[in-house]
Amino acid sequence: MPSTSKSKSKSNRRKGKTVPKPKQVWRVKPPTRNWLELPSDLMVNILQRIGLKDILEKAQLVCTAWREICKDPALWRVVHLDNTFRCPFDKTECQQMLKHAVDRSQGQLVDLTLIDVLDHELLQFVAARSSQLRRLEIMYYFVDHGIWSEAFKKFPLLEELSLLRTDISQEDIEVVGQHCPLLKTLKVNQQAMTLQNEIALAIAKSLPKLTHLELIGSSIKNTELQAILDGCGHLESLDLRRCTHLDLNEDLGKRCSQQIKHLKLPNQHLESSIRDLLDDQR
Repeated sequence: MPSTSKSKSKSNRRKGKTVPKPKQVWRVKPPTRNWLELPSDLMVNILQRIGLKDILEKAQLVCTAWREICKDPALWRVVHLDNTFRCPFDKTECQQMLKHAVDRSQGQLVDLTLIDVLDHELLQFVAARSSQLRRLEIMYYFVDHGIWSEAFKKFPLLEELSLLRTDISQEDIEVVGQHCPLLKTLKVNQQAMTLQNEIALAIAKSLPKLTHLELIGSSIKNTELQAILDGCGHLESLDLRRCTHLDLNEDLGKRCSQQIKHLKLPNQHLESSIRDLLDDQR
């Protein structure tokens, strides 16, 4: 027996009726992206997010255009280098990468973070080529007397200095006061009770323009804190966590609360990210 649908189709054609064709579905091909056509400033922004190691070992090998962008000094204005794993080979490799980065910055480096990377020779290398530096963060650097002082003389635009488990002396602080007039933020965070009281007095005397000061783990006493409050009249934030030699129950504590907008007291909670760095057994 012939199918019903075929019979209806023949019947419609005999009667002069047209059968509508099924609607055609148009598929739009998605546009392809040519990364080489991106503006160079946008590519710099993207590459800055993948890290120094990947830029040097991978990104600059993709094509000629990317290699040229990877040579752009703008890409190297901010450098962050971490040798957390403490492998001697990795540290040597990190130091070589830092030299490449500093050279490519062509004097435009403004923000530098080094974690367990720095040594004396490298500090001198960076200082000689980074006169525009505005922010410097160093972790785990145990330096001989006088090394820092020579470097600070070459950072006249420095605004923020952050040192964690890193040696610094009274003389170094005095040099900062003389040669880094724009410094507003100082962080000298150490393991408990390792910061010399003389450094606190040098801060009070040499850095009157400070607005932010961190002294986590300092052995500072009331006398030194009093000197800081007297000498650093522009302080807005002061971090005294783990400063267990302080007694802030009376007038000095009241003065801190009145003078400092953002005050962290010795017994206040220390974030795990900072605590782990301070307590690392290295």
